[in-house]
Amino acid sequence: MNSLVLVIFLSVLGGGIAFLGPNLAAIFRAAQIVPNVIPEAPGRQLEVVYEGFNRVSLGEEIFPRAVRSSPTIVKCLLCGINPLAFYTLVMINPDAPRRDNPFEANWLHFLTVNVPGHRFAFGLHMGEVIAEYVGAGPADGTGFHRYIFLLYQQPNGRTLFDEPRIPANNASLRRNFALNLFVTRYRLHLVAGNFFQSTYDSSVGAWDAQFID
Repeated sequence: MNSLVLVIFLSVLGGGIAFLGPNLAAIFRAAQIVPNVIPEAPGRQLEVVYEGFNRVSLGEEIFPRAVRSSPTIVKCLLCGINPLAFYTLVMINPDAPRRDNPFEANWLHFLTVNVPGHRFAFGLHMGEVIAEYVGAGPADGTGFHRYIFLLYQQPNGRTLFDEPRIPANNASLRRNFALNLFVTRYRLHLVAGNFFQSTYDSSVGAWDAQFID
C-alpha cells in the first residue's frame, strides 16, 4: 500500500468515527499538493462526477478516456455554499509535462468564474468560462499526473476578471498558469477541492490533435 493510499485510508477511518469525513490536510500534504501547489488544503471535499459515474476521489486513478468531457456534477453539500454568492472553479495539472520536470506547471484545464452559488445545489457549475474545458492528456511514458479541482468563493460577488479567454483548441495560454497569483489578485477564498491521478491511455492521441498551436 503506497503512502497516499495509506493516508487516505487512515484519514477516512479516523474522520468517519468523528463524522467529519477524510482528513483533507493530511491527504493533500501526502499527495504533495500542499505546500507545493497551494499553501493550505481546502476545508471540504468537492464532489466531482464525470459521465459513467466516474467519481473524483482524492487521488484515485481515472483514465483519460473517462474525463474527455467536462464533469456532469460538481457540488459540495457541506461547504456552506451561499446561494447569493459567486464562485470560481479551476482545474489544473501541476505535473506537466511530467512530474519530475514540470516546467509547464500549472497547466490550466478549466477555469470558470462568476458561478452563482445556487447552481451548486443542483450539481451545476457553469458560469463565465475563462478557459474552456479540456480533459486529461498525460503523454506516454510520463507516469501519473495529478489533476486538481479547486473551488473558491469570490469575496466581492460578481467580479470583472481581466483574463484572456482560452478556447479548447489553444494550449499555449494554458501553460504556466500562476494559480496563486490569480487567487491573490482576485482575493479568492478556498472553499473545497478534490483531485484524481491519471496516466496515458490510447485516447491521448485525440487529445493532442485538438490543439492548433
